[in-house]
Amino acid sequence: MRFISTDEGLASLFVFIITAWLLISRPVSRQESSWPLAYYAILVPYEATWGSFLRAPVVYAALAFALLIRFEFLSTRVLKSIILAEAACLAYILWNCSQQFLVIY
Repeated sequence: MRFISTDEGLASLFVFIITAWLLISRPVSRQESSWPLAYYAILVPYEATWGSFLRAPVVYAALAFALLIRFEFLSTRVLKSIILAEAACLAYILWNCSQQFLVIY
């Protein structure tokens, strides 16, 4: 295993760390927290510049799920399914970011 230390690799590592933090903290954090939206404020420009390996519909779907989570009138079942769908999108982002800064032989 080898680390890629280019600008793109370091940016992918940064996005990987923040995405992992969001994926871990999302189930236990408050619904009204603004930190996930700050994350997407970083992720969307990253996807537009260096993140050509990410599929834009997945990134925008994750953003839409994050915005839906903030609605307080959702039932528990619907809220859990939206959190699960966002987690699937975040797992996709984690997987693709890890392939940009790590090379496994």
